[in-house]
Amino acid sequence: MISQFSKPGAHGFNQDACGYLKQDDKIIMAVADGHGHYLHFRSDIGSQLAVESAIQVFMDCTSDPKDLKQREQRIQQVWIDSVLSYHKDHMVSSFEWAKTRKYAPLYIDEKIPIEIAYGTTLLACVYFILENKLFVFRIGDGELYKVSTFRMEELLQKNDYGSEYITESLCEVPLVLKDNLDCLSFEKGLTSKDVLILATDGLSKFKNKKEIMYKIRKDVAGMNQLLSSLDNIDDLTVIAYRI
Repeated sequence: MISQFSKPGAHGFNQDACGYLKQDDKIIMAVADGHGHYLHFRSDIGSQLAVESAIQVFMDCTSDPKDLKQREQRIQQVWIDSVLSYHKDHMVSSFEWAKTRKYAPLYIDEKIPIEIAYGTTLLACVYFILENKLFVFRIGDGELYKVSTFRMEELLQKNDYGSEYITESLCEVPLVLKDNLDCLSFEKGLTSKDVLILATDGLSKFKNKKEIMYKIRKDVAGMNQLLSSLDNIDDLTVIAYRI
């Protein structure tokens, strides 16, 4: 059972994106959080392209670590190619240029690479159903949890970047994958009825986050109704998958 949910925060404009692809042998899940700053004036598009790029890259992957490592090295370039293709077909409007403020002339003079405008984080997971293996790729502050009957485990460290105010991005060149994010594979401890929860950082804004996640575990199918009733300040995007 899998459910996905995304809605904008108080500002009314959703910079997040999510998506999944379920196949016979695996399921690919991804969430992305566009930066939203006026420097990244098309980050809502960038986040959607990031999700699509992750699914495309891992669509025909195997659980071989070498295969996975090669594919994770391709994600950024696939995303950049998608960004450039989208940008070519969708001219920037005068309204969008106005949103960039002082950065407009720098973009127009090509002093800033256009992919910066689409800046986003990305958290992607590939769960190999028959092998009971989970591969994780993360750039930025996406969150991943395993929720069991009596325990909630955060599978990724809360802050891998040295400062809570720094968010790594797919638009950074060169993209440096840190060792603790490189080919993560949780091959033990995944049991039937456990629920994997992928989320953007909007979920962490709730003081009762733990209670919310236990409710999701209890009723994955009803997750959308639960989350839509919440008064979220930041964009809120969650994928829940019951193993």
